[in-house]
Amino acid sequence: MSSGSDSQLEGVARGFVTLSGGERERCDIVLRYSRDDPLVVGLIVSRPGQGSVCWVISRDLLSAGLSGTAGIGDVTVEPVAESGKPLAVLLRVRNDWGEARIHIDHQALLLYLEYSHAMMPFGSEAQSRQADAELDQLLDEGQDPPVVQ
Repeated sequence: MSSGSDSQLEGVARGFVTLSGGERERCDIVLRYSRDDPLVVGLIVSRPGQGSVCWVISRDLLSAGLSGTAGIGDVTVEPVAESGKPLAVLLRVRNDWGEARIHIDHQALLLYLEYSHAMMPFGSEAQSRQADAELDQLLDEGQDPPVVQ
């Protein structure tokens, strides 16, 4: 797990991806979190010889999926236990072309989300975005300085 700065967090987890055809392949999953967009986590799934695909998933949804089924519609997250294997989290993404099922190690995702919560606690995301907007407005060169009364 690395953080390029105080505003970004990146982690890599091993996992499996199963596509609509049923073939299951090992993959690397890069997780990216940024204080600049604090409500989501980017998941970049890389399959050997197949390139990478990126999904942007709600951090709340990923967190909820650690302990039970979360999400409706095209994206769901849930813990899964397979005999003789460590606990995993199943991320199911559907679209018009089919479905991808991504299995991520439960412990790795839990640890990653704990680090992201240390950077930006739940509930503080909106406050952070408001402060950023106000700062941008203050620093905008085309604006007159605020009037203090």
